[in-house]
Amino acid sequence: MPPEEDFWAVYEAASGQDRVMLLTLLFLAARRGEVFRLKWADIDFAGNTVTLWTRKRAGGDLEPDPVPMVQRLKKVLMAWWEHRPIASEYVFVNLEEHAFCKEYRGKPFTNRQHLMERLCKKAGVREFGFHAIRHLTASLLYREGQPVAVAQAVLRHKSPQTTTRYLQTLGLKQTQEAMETVMGQRGPTKVVSIQKASQE
Repeated sequence: MPPEEDFWAVYEAASGQDRVMLLTLLFLAARRGEVFRLKWADIDFAGNTVTLWTRKRAGGDLEPDPVPMVQRLKKVLMAWWEHRPIASEYVFVNLEEHAFCKEYRGKPFTNRQHLMERLCKKAGVREFGFHAIRHLTASLLYREGQPVAVAQAVLRHKSPQTTTRYLQTLGLKQTQEAMETVMGQRGPTKVVSIQKASQE
């Protein structure tokens, strides 16, 4: 999971559609496939909701998950709707004009293999992927003291136990980082061997 500042560095390194996609991933805690499948018909600007379609079970049918849309994301998506270069039912489509991409122009993505690698390199941050952005959203909620029920709703976990396990993992990482910062620098700088210490 990236630090929040790394996400925003990558956001600044991106442009156009890629910026809109990054915000959509962050503000909806969405999975990559959910964003790639997102259609304009799934966005209710009046009701401030976005319906994400996901498979809840392996091999199962796609099921709808309505999630709230914050005002910042709403403004960005409305601007993208008004200025998108290709009119498509999908929110995010291939805009490349290179010879090997031309046949996919205007079609929804199935993967974007090197996008995050390229953007992270451009931003000068450690590489992270699409799913790490979902982890970041959960981490931000956790740090701000939001209850498990809110995180569960945002992450769309059916069981609160799943969310609790997820957040405990994030909390353990933060605890480890805090301990390293506070305790890792204390004591003598010279490491004393266990054998020597036991002889004293």
